[in-house]
Amino acid sequence: MIFTLIKWLYAAVNIYLIVLLYRSLRGNGVIRIMRVVSCLAAILFSVAFPVSRMIEGNGLWAKGVTFAGTFWLSFILHVLLILLAFSLFRWLNRRFGPWLVIPTERLQRWRYISSGGIIGAALLISSLGWLNTQHPVAHELTLPAPANLKTPLNIVALSDTHLGRLVSSEDFSRLIDLIEPLQPDLVLFAGDIIDDHYGYDPKATRASLQRLHPRLGVWGIFGNHEYISSDQSGRIPATLPTDNRKYAIGDGAEQSLRLLEQGGIRILRDEWADLGGELLLVGRDDLSRKRFTAQERKTLPDLLASIPANLRGQPMILLDHQPFHLEEAEQAGAFLQLSGHTHNGQLFPFNWLVALIYENAYGYSQRGDTNYWVSSGAGTWGPRARTTGRPEVVLIKVEPQLTN
Repeated sequence: MIFTLIKWLYAAVNIYLIVLLYRSLRGNGVIRIMRVVSCLAAILFSVAFPVSRMIEGNGLWAKGVTFAGTFWLSFILHVLLILLAFSLFRWLNRRFGPWLVIPTERLQRWRYISSGGIIGAALLISSLGWLNTQHPVAHELTLPAPANLKTPLNIVALSDTHLGRLVSSEDFSRLIDLIEPLQPDLVLFAGDIIDDHYGYDPKATRASLQRLHPRLGVWGIFGNHEYISSDQSGRIPATLPTDNRKYAIGDGAEQSLRLLEQGGIRILRDEWADLGGELLLVGRDDLSRKRFTAQERKTLPDLLASIPANLRGQPMILLDHQPFHLEEAEQAGAFLQLSGHTHNGQLFPFNWLVALIYENAYGYSQRGDTNYWVSSGAGTWGPRARTTGRPEVVLIKVEPQLTN
């Protein structure tokens, strides 16, 4: 139901903007040519995103249509925001002005100027947003270790890489360039690692991760896109690369699981792992599991009940992709919970929206003795652009407390 509404809203917005463009470019000669060319281009770009969701494969055509469609999403968002700002100024100008008076004979010229200005500004913002995605940053968080942890730890956490046709293996390699000097003891992926199976290269992922050598391993969990990106029927698409076909066996979730583990990431789906007798790592399956499989994920108490008594005293790190019900980690006595999913909105003003939805939509927070980090993500979904912050990884330095 929600996706149907989004599709109709997308269609309505594009029709509105194309009609508005057509009406704004009135004139003869060159203006008429520009009117036709601009409207045809807008129509082509508007259908690029839905078409990209239907194309199989990872060739130049598939990548090009995917990029064009996702860039258009950012572009029309910023066109709408600028139009909203123009409308607000016009209302204020009529209500409290006039500060600006345009003679009737110059009105059409101002339409040309304002149309060009809006298009140019939206292109500039979207281009800068794309450029921003190419320069991830590493944040650092220092936490005092629990009393029963005596060894300093460097934990690198990242989420929402959305690897596929849009966020490539080369983009992932740049993330590893950023992580490598941090010398992590443990690398944790907090879900939405894959965006689509066609562009995901498990061999390239493994090759990049092998540069890190974390002594406690590379671990991850499912996000909602591990379900969305896969073929739920279990059908292996004919154009899926040979290496991916080898591991894309079974239902959709199994496709994602096998591809990720072939890429060198050990996935926990409502499972726990003892990390060298130092830490207990608990990975929850994503909340969206029920929507895709009709099966509920385990409750956290049920998941923890399977842990042997002799391991329950170890410091616990909890991975849960969507940062809902933060009180559960506190009640379970977790030292640290890592989440993602929100992207910190990714594009303004959606950061305001996610801040209303989640108790902690981005960054560090604390409940009792439990620490939380919600990542803005290392990749992007939808528009390949960011205007609410940089793509990130976080280095969490866990330092034992000095005792007399």
